[in-house]
Amino acid sequence: MTRPFAAGLMLVGSLGAQPTEVATLATPAKATSFVLAKTGRLAGAVCEDRKLLLWTLPDGRMLQTIDLSGRDIDAIAISEDGARIAAGDHGGGYTVWATSTGARQMHIQMPFYPFALVFSPDGKRLAIAPVGEPVQIYDPASGQKRLALQRTTGGTAAIAFSRDGGRIATAGTDTVVRIYDARGGELLARNADFLLVPLTASFTADGKQLLAAGADKIIAWLDAANGNVIRASAKAADPVMSLHVSPDGSLVAALLMHADNMLMAGPLVISETASGRKVQEWLPASLALGGGWTEDGRLLVATATAKAIHIWRVR
Repeated sequence: MTRPFAAGLMLVGSLGAQPTEVATLATPAKATSFVLAKTGRLAGAVCEDRKLLLWTLPDGRMLQTIDLSGRDIDAIAISEDGARIAAGDHGGGYTVWATSTGARQMHIQMPFYPFALVFSPDGKRLAIAPVGEPVQIYDPASGQKRLALQRTTGGTAAIAFSRDGGRIATAGTDTVVRIYDARGGELLARNADFLLVPLTASFTADGKQLLAAGADKIIAWLDAANGNVIRASAKAADPVMSLHVSPDGSLVAALLMHADNMLMAGPLVISETASGRKVQEWLPASLALGGGWTEDGRLLVATATAKAIHIWRVR
């Protein structure tokens, strides 16, 4: 059973508190993607006019407007401290900018566009998953490649660093989840139990488990030491598009994809990490563009209208 919420949002069921809008960021054109620094003090978005915009939070002050020169951006990422933002375009161009000045720090060209793009927790490494290619890790300050992970069939759909930066997990389009040493590139563990492509992964706070999910519509808790399944959730109605474990490790937020119409919003489901018990479910009126947990334990999610980004505190 659903009941209406402000601005056309719906809260599904009666689990948890109602989301509240905590910031509205004016945009010259509709935003197509959104990232939030873990500090909660900086946000970035790419808009349909091919501009990359940066704001300080919570005041919503425009910090930078970066002209993307007609590039079609497929993926963006921001470092946890908000010092750097990266983007990969459909032509295989990858750029890192300093958020404080808007200055370009790194630019490389690859043959293919990105499936995934993520900074290490300390912001000193950028992992790139080009379509069909091995994951490659770069130093964003110098632009030097540090290492490439093993080549896999079809490439990698998602990447996740452990919180200490020591390990990196990949969700392969060959349906295999792999865990590597993030500094040397050695394969440490793998799991081949998914039938369909896993689309997302997230380490628990202590790094002992890896949560992975995707087209199978279940969340699997994997032992990060050997890749074995510890347990799995019940099957959801739709594929799981993204997973985010809270800073204290107690909760996991799973964003579901509306499989029948990817332009329609899917629900955000929050569960206890230890038990899998659902504590909150929220269906936004439009697609969730991005967001995540902040270091002080808030869960912020962005939606967009024609001329604004709306940031909601869900938890």
